[in-house]
Amino acid sequence: MATVMNFLINYVDAAVAYATTPADYILVDLVNDYLIWTAGDTVVKDLMTHEPTADELNAAGTIISDIADTMVAKCLLMDYSHSVGGAYYTHLVLGMGLNSRYSYCFSFDGITATIPRLEAWDDSDHDTIAKHVLGASTPANSMVKAVRTTGGLPGAGWAGTPIAGAANYVELDTAVLSGAKDLYANCKIVIPQSYATPSAELFCLTVRYTYL
Repeated sequence: MATVMNFLINYVDAAVAYATTPADYILVDLVNDYLIWTAGDTVVKDLMTHEPTADELNAAGTIISDIADTMVAKCLLMDYSHSVGGAYYTHLVLGMGLNSRYSYCFSFDGITATIPRLEAWDDSDHDTIAKHVLGASTPANSMVKAVRTTGGLPGAGWAGTPIAGAANYVELDTAVLSGAKDLYANCKIVIPQSYATPSAELFCLTVRYTYL
């Protein structure tokens, strides 16, 4: 039988594990839901009652610095099912980019033959990393940073691994899974100082694993 993974985000308390308080987490619909990294403003924010438009997202874009790298301030889950909190469509991912252990949860219901790993690609074809956010085909320059937090906190000011393509990824555990287990990571987007090309880009986060 195939081992199934559920992806969940913590929207209540990033210090609490999924097994402890499942109600703190929202299950992400991998077909319809998506993540939005944004500076946010009075419109694009936690608990929106409509899906943000392209113009609204542009207005809430991150302004980069010419003196330091800039971390995108917020990650929102766009929740098409809006089954949590009544009619709210967006929910803030708690602890994103901070010294937080339980922001992004990957819940497996069985064994794996390989260590599950978090990757980033241009799209679901999983064959290119040409977008600026992924380093414009240079994996080490990816702005998407990730760190495994399954075993503990990532630490204050964590740098993470620039993830992009098959070469640069983060393993979500230290060994293959021998049974059902919840794995965790933290992710952030850091834009280099004075980056020359403004853009609004879509990219694909992927968890790759095989099972027996």
